[in-house]
Parts: sequence; C-alpha cells; structure tokens
Amino acid sequence: PLLMTPTGKYDENENQEAVINFDRNGSIVSFHLTIAQKQYKKLMENISEYRLNDLENRQIILDYVEQLRTAYNEKDIDFIDQVLKADALIITGTVIKSLKDRIPLPEKIKYNVKHKQEYLSSLRRVFRINSYIKVNFDDVEVIGHPSLPNYYGVTIHQSYRSSTYSDEGYVFLLWQFPKQGESGYPKIYVRTWQPDQLNGKPLPQEELFNIDMFEGLY
Repeated sequence: PLLMTPTGKYDENENQEAVINFDRNGSIVSFHLTIAQKQYKKLMENISEYRLNDLENRQIILDYVEQLRTAYNEKDIDFIDQVLKADALIITGTVIKSLKDRIPLPEKIKYNVKHKQEYLSSLRRVFRINSYIKVNFDDVEVIGHPSLPNYYGVTIHQSYRSSTYSDEGYVFLLWQFPKQGESGYPKIYVRTWQPDQLNGKPLPQEELFNIDMFEGLY
C-alpha cells in the first residue's frame, strides 16, 4: 500500500497499491501499480484443483496484466511488442452513431480487425501525439481453458484517458503459455476492446468477448 500525492493533471486516487520486483542482489528491477489486494485474493480463490500449475499460471498472468497497464501509461511500446504474439489478432470496437430524418438511430458497434504490426503502428502514433496516457484496470476475471491448460482468458474493465481522448470499456486478452517442456513466457494471442455501454445501457454480458469465441484459432 502507498499514498500518492497528485501533481499537475494527474488526478489518480491517492491511495494505491504497488508491486516492486527485486533481483537476487536486492536491486529493484521493476515497479508498477497493481489491482487491489482484495481483488487479487478473489481471483486466487478460483484456482482449479484439476489443472497443474494453475496457481502459478494465474500469478504470472496477473503480473503480466499489471505490467501491461504500466506499459501503456509509460508508453513502453517495446514491452507491448514483446508480449504480443507475432500472429496476434487485435479487434477493436467503435460505437457508430447515426441519424435518420434528424432522429437518432440506435447505436451500433463496428468491429475492426488488425494484425500486430498494424496495431503497433497505430499505437506509436497515439503515444506520440498524447502528452499523457492513463490506463486503469479493474474488475479483472481470469478463466482457464477447460481442456487446454496453456490458454487463459482475461476480461478487464478498462478506463482510458489521454490528453486527446477518453473511454470506458472491456478488454479481453487470450494468453498462451509455452507448451509443457518449452521455455519462454506467456504471450497475448488475442486482444479485443468493446465499450461498456451501448444506447445508455451496460453492454449485455453475452455480447462480451470470451475464451470460447476463439476456439478456431488454436
């Protein structure tokens, strides 16, 4: 736990929780803000007793999710590049508003599909034109694939604010661990974004992207 003193345009909650990683010599190798401890404990309660290394995998996933949030806030394009698979699928939703005879029509979501390099190119531009970016993750849910132990789906409610744009929505991340016997670290196979509201109402739960929707990819 820590107490932060906001300055300038930074208006984050003063009470925060952080993770500090040390190497074996006691030197700090990373520092990042994290989800609340009570939420972390709740996520750990959903451990499957039938999945080998499930506890360890969940801890690794949450650590990477926290580092990913920090990477957006620090405009660390190299880390984001590192955790995205070469053939990662990126899906982003845009809320379409239109009129007919000057009467507003129901809002719709248009989904755009990008590959990794397209997404990174767009993200570099976003980082360049914004003086600051602040991403918050909350309401994190971690679901292990029922039959493929090296796949995990993570659903996150995201608050995004920058000097030019802001939104609230849901991010889904499909993480793939190396197969048993292989070295390496988990990478993001799929990343999606959807608004959390449509036509003034919460987006229905059944419309949220989840791990079952991408069975054909693996």
